[in-house]
Amino acid sequence: MEIFPIIALLGALALATVLIIRRRPDLRGGPPSPRLNRAIPRDPATGLSNRHGFIETGTKALTRAGDRVVAVIAIDVGPEAPAGAIGDVAPAITAMLPTDTLAGVVAPAQLACLLTVESHSPNAPDQLAGRLTSLLAQQDRAAARTATIGLARSDREGNSIERLLEAADIAATVARTRGERSLWFEKEMAVQRRARDTIAHSLPEAIESGAIAPYFEPVVDLQGGELLGFEVLARWEHPVHGTIAPAHFIDIARENNLISDLTLSVMRQALAAAKDWDTRLVLSVNFAVPEMRDPWLAQKVIRLLTELGYPPSRLEIELTEGALMDPHGIAPSIIESLKAQGVRVALDDFGTGVSSLTHLRALPFDRIKIDHSIITAMMDDPARASIADAILRLGESLHLPIVAEGVESTRIAERLRAMGCTIGQGYLFGQPMSLMQTRRMLAEQRLIPATVTSQRLAG
Repeated sequence: MEIFPIIALLGALALATVLIIRRRPDLRGGPPSPRLNRAIPRDPATGLSNRHGFIETGTKALTRAGDRVVAVIAIDVGPEAPAGAIGDVAPAITAMLPTDTLAGVVAPAQLACLLTVESHSPNAPDQLAGRLTSLLAQQDRAAARTATIGLARSDREGNSIERLLEAADIAATVARTRGERSLWFEKEMAVQRRARDTIAHSLPEAIESGAIAPYFEPVVDLQGGELLGFEVLARWEHPVHGTIAPAHFIDIARENNLISDLTLSVMRQALAAAKDWDTRLVLSVNFAVPEMRDPWLAQKVIRLLTELGYPPSRLEIELTEGALMDPHGIAPSIIESLKAQGVRVALDDFGTGVSSLTHLRALPFDRIKIDHSIITAMMDDPARASIADAILRLGESLHLPIVAEGVESTRIAERLRAMGCTIGQGYLFGQPMSLMQTRRMLAEQRLIPATVTSQRLAG
């Protein structure tokens, strides 16, 4: 016997191969030859196949499949995942894959699996997706726990690995937007993907031109009804499609690394417009997790305030619990820098994440915002009401004002007052308004100079 095949086999087994081979009764096919396995182009971080290698080996699997079905499963950790997140979960995923499953890193945030299924076991991909979902939910890293899974199969989407990968990728993206953990690809998803691509293509120009404009949601004193300020939201004023809600473009901005440009553009417009408003009114602006990884974020905000002549004390930056827990972020230093310049900082969506109380005690937050999902459901859900009450008591002990988001009825407002909550926002006090609508409201409440109001409305 020649010694080379034996050495090659031992070498292949020592590496983290793209094929995990275990005997399972529902799948067929044999392992690739050692020479073929060694020649597959690999992802350097994980040792798995890269996209080119996955397509090359998957195409051969399709050719050998005959009347069997080839399924592709895409595991996507999402646009906000830190670099290398897919590599962190790759070992756990590949360790549990069934017989003859090809695995590869096909995108920076995506790992794909390919398996050949017998016609008498059509549920094998669903079963594997279920096991993967359970596995990911048990991981320590947030990127793994929030990963989504898309599935596609050759008997529906055609005999091309590239097409199957694209279909599975689309399904994973749609699953994320729908709040699902896994979905099979459907034809209408491709239409949605084309719409997303159109938005992505138009987004940079829309940001630069100011077509994505600020809208203002009132924040009020629950006890006396006094207007305290606004949360700044984004709306795309599209010349063809009208006003586009942020749900249709925020995720796309994150995926295309445009979220920082978008936030700063909307904030610039809002601050410029609010300079002449009553000095008691504060504007709150949300910053996403990826933005809190920017070491220059505080400097960018301070530079913008200086350029516009807007008082730092009338700006509040909101960040989520995810930003505090992000191992790749630098939220504490950004908070400290902004606070040193007089900018307020609030912890947004509190009650839904895994923030440590240590952060609340150690970082100089100005207030906490209870997530709207807790407030809107608390009248019918005693558990949510208990959570809201616990957060209010926590705020008292830390001397932090609490803002209740999602106040949509007088019943909720009355309940919050009885619980001791002093600040609220939600549709009860008004839906997000355009700049023109906001100025009219402020003029009616004498919170903006009359001469300036007349000039703006006339213009």
